Amino acid sequence: MPARPFTGPSLSRRTFLRGTAAGALGIAAVGTLGACGSGESGAESDTLRVAFGWILNTEFGGYYVAEDKGYYAEEGLTVEFQGGGPNAPTPMQAVAAGSADIGIAAGAPDLYTAIGQGNDFVALGAQFQVSPAGLLSLSARPIRTPRELASARILGQEGMQTTLDAVLVGAGLDPVYDFTPVGFDPSPLVEGQGDCYTCFVTNQPITLEQQYGLRRGDGYEVVTFADLGSAQYADVVFVDRTALAENRDRLVRFMRATMRGWDDYLADPHAAAALAVDKYGVDLGLEMAQQTRQAELQVPLIESPSGLFAMDVAAMEGPMWQALASGGYENLPAPASFVDLGVLAEARSPR
Repeated sequence: MPARPFTGPSLSRRTFLRGTAAGALGIAAVGTLGACGSGESGAESDTLRVAFGWILNTEFGGYYVAEDKGYYAEEGLTVEFQGGGPNAPTPMQAVAAGSADIGIAAGAPDLYTAIGQGNDFVALGAQFQVSPAGLLSLSARPIRTPRELASARILGQEGMQTTLDAVLVGAGLDPVYDFTPVGFDPSPLVEGQGDCYTCFVTNQPITLEQQYGLRRGDGYEVVTFADLGSAQYADVVFVDRTALAENRDRLVRFMRATMRGWDDYLADPHAAAALAVDKYGVDLGLEMAQQTRQAELQVPLIESPSGLFAMDVAAMEGPMWQALASGGYENLPAPASFVDLGVLAEARSPR
């Protein structure tokens, strides 16, 4: 198979929250998945390496539940989870290099950018129906609309300006604003250094609750960028196109077990948080109270009337792409060219 380059996107979902922009590198794509004998269920036993866009915390709790409860084993699969982080390859790099079989693209625009740069990836579904990216403000000076944002002093991470531009341009406002780069701790907001702070709505609000005793509506306000008119998916499951063609049944089995895990997560997010703290992220020093609260906050962003991992190609071609274009993204690939919901449909069908 010919090599093709993966070059890092200009804006990463983890760039604005955790400073993990992808570096540029040339790597060969590998289109086969590893097999390793037969499983106890009688089905072929295959190993799938799954690369996540961040550390093994509760963000990926449904996958842990599926592994811990034996759902992957029932499908004849063995899974290996690869955590991400500031010094780890992005999922796009890992899949393109062949060191992972399945990637979970933390920021969907990162995946789209990689595809636009020539990587032949296929999206199978999206964990987050609404991206957790958003804005924090204090209740004394709430920022809940694009017009309020335009006049605010914004605290955020470098790279976040693209999304801010998308929000303002999409609302017909001039993308000129007061922006101060800060880290991943919302303390500068509490200290009055700005009027709002870019955040994950499943993360930094917990800091305000646990460290400052603030509560939503009585101390702080939070909105997603979807609330502000810039909706995107997040934690998108993707594979190399050749791997999909050669191993479709294996990926159907993976998605079937994964959805069972996420169904259980939605029913009991606390149990998934415990798995993150005590098992899958045990060496990371995760705090149970924080992880439990994060698990709770993720639930409404994952649920969908169209079913788990749903993706709407029409919405992507329309408002999602318009928002990205407003923020300065170029060469966006046509969604119909890389979204394959057939695997998801097969995984949902009765056997």
